[in-house]
Amino acid sequence: MLQRTLTRSLLFLGFAALCACDQLPGKPKEADRWKSPEAIKNFVDLYNTHCLACHSNGKTVAASIAMNNPVYLSILSKEVLHKVISEGISGTTMPGFSKANGGDLTDEQINILVDRITAWGKHEATTDLPPYSAPLGDAQRGAAVFAQYCANCHGKDGAGGKAGSVVDGTYLSLVTDQYLRSVVIAGRPELGMPNYRETVPETPMNPDQIANVVAWLVSHRPTSPHEEKAPATDTAIIQPTHSNQQ
Repeated sequence: MLQRTLTRSLLFLGFAALCACDQLPGKPKEADRWKSPEAIKNFVDLYNTHCLACHSNGKTVAASIAMNNPVYLSILSKEVLHKVISEGISGTTMPGFSKANGGDLTDEQINILVDRITAWGKHEATTDLPPYSAPLGDAQRGAAVFAQYCANCHGKDGAGGKAGSVVDGTYLSLVTDQYLRSVVIAGRPELGMPNYRETVPETPMNPDQIANVVAWLVSHRPTSPHEEKAPATDTAIIQPTHSNQQ
């Protein structure tokens, strides 16, 4: 009888100990437990993991245009942003993040990124904005636009002044035509670069001037690492890509 009672007592204590496992020291909190990549639905976690290093959050300086730039977000459609995140940009360091393109993000996660990123730009005026993309303009006319709007910081030949060179072949080989257009329009305020409305007070660039100065910049891009830069003529202009380096 005593043996049976002792056995039942031990079984009861063992059951009670198992029930109390969640209270044991060292057990991770629910928020700290491992989750599969597909289970992450928090925007901050997704952005910090996949976007922050290259695109900043307004609190840091990164290699490419900041994703919270209000002017940039005012000209960038959700469809284009979704395509860029999903497919990446060929020839640049921007990878495709969708599973179909070798990444690890689901369509739901990409939609979370797109919705929250575009929400950053809701307070920017959306009237009289230049289009996000357009064909390159006239490179020779672009030289005059550069002299008026850009030379004060980048030097009369673009080789550098108060700001760095924008005709360096290595730099131009790393960025797309669309990226150049995007930064001309939206600026890089985190680097002190004004947008198209701020460069010359009360004299914003018009769409033709933007297309022309981008063409002038593109005309300095080497066609290959071992060739001289292309001359600034219409025949040397490379047509813009559909998306930008984000």
